[in-house]
Amino acid sequence: MKSLKTIGRNILAVSLSGIISLGLALSFATANDSTAAVEQITEGTASETTAEQSLTSDEIEKIIDDLKVSTNIDNVLEKLDEIIKRAELSGNDALKQYAENTKSKYELQKQLDSLNSLIEAMKKKNSDVNTLDEELNKVLAVTTILEDLKGALSDEALMVLETLGSDDIGKLQEIFAEIEGLVDLNDIDAMSVKQRSLLDVLMLYGAISQNMFSDHRLDVAKDALEVAITLLKSYEKQKYTESEYNTLVEKSEEFGSRGKKTAGVFPEQVIFLDGAFNLKFMPVMYDGHILIAIDDAYQYIDAKVDYMYNNANLVIQSPGNTLELTSGKNIAYLNDEPKSMSVPVMNINNTIYISAEFFAETYGIAYRYISELETIVMYNNLNQLSDPSEPNEINIG
Repeated sequence: MKSLKTIGRNILAVSLSGIISLGLALSFATANDSTAAVEQITEGTASETTAEQSLTSDEIEKIIDDLKVSTNIDNVLEKLDEIIKRAELSGNDALKQYAENTKSKYELQKQLDSLNSLIEAMKKKNSDVNTLDEELNKVLAVTTILEDLKGALSDEALMVLETLGSDDIGKLQEIFAEIEGLVDLNDIDAMSVKQRSLLDVLMLYGAISQNMFSDHRLDVAKDALEVAITLLKSYEKQKYTESEYNTLVEKSEEFGSRGKKTAGVFPEQVIFLDGAFNLKFMPVMYDGHILIAIDDAYQYIDAKVDYMYNNANLVIQSPGNTLELTSGKNIAYLNDEPKSMSVPVMNINNTIYISAEFFAETYGIAYRYISELETIVMYNNLNQLSDPSEPNEINIG
């Protein structure tokens, strides 16, 4: 069973389709067990075989037809009693056991329906009961998070997360909800290594950033996070030829030698998880923030980039947004509203650079910046290029 939510849906769902499924199962039994049962009984003497002692195919088909039109559990239970009785008379033990087990299931269903009706009535009459019910549902949801993530997370990540209490796990529910939207947790076998590594990053970074670990557990969590990031970086690095990679590294290291606030960045430290392109300009670090060239950033979204006034100003138009940037300034204008940036727009070797974090936030790109590992992971881009093979229009004035 996948989770309590799934269990609830399976147990509580009462529908005509379920009843018809029972009918189909009985149809299969009709083609096998009932025929064999009739033959078994008719092997006795003529005096021992009567209409009441045999279970014919026509009779089972009649019961199945009745089941298909049953509108409530009481009708189903009544029909199952009839099947049990007929199965006893015909000596069909397999059919009898199936009907008895199914009857038990529907009797439990009937009790659950009654209890749910009682609970709903009490919730309507008493706000305290309704509040308790909401909190209980939260607790039940929390207990399923790690169960649902088994197989999706690495063993190391799961091991350290299992040491957390329910309160801490509850704080990660928002991240878990995001994960459910990124991958199909019902088809874990279909997940790629990159997807699994991303989930490790999301859960571990969420827990670490909220100070949920201490001492040895913190060390283990950080080690597991570093492994996940290393895997993602290895896939990113594979996109580049040796020549492309070395050129970017050399230029980034050259920039890093310029001052105290500058540092070089390897290309794989900027991860576009769903991007179908390589960086053409070296990424750099300034004052603890990764900067990327405008021309690279806008390979990632649908946009038109216009350089103006000796390339010191840019106007970037994308569906629903107009972003205005000025070199040297840490204030940008998004649809004429001022937006503060952690580091100013920079002109490096006649190329405009902006903070990768600001870029992601501006265009609704989900990301995580792991400062200790100096790596930014951008994923789930809401403004992804519809056709990455067609470059954006970039006009240099």
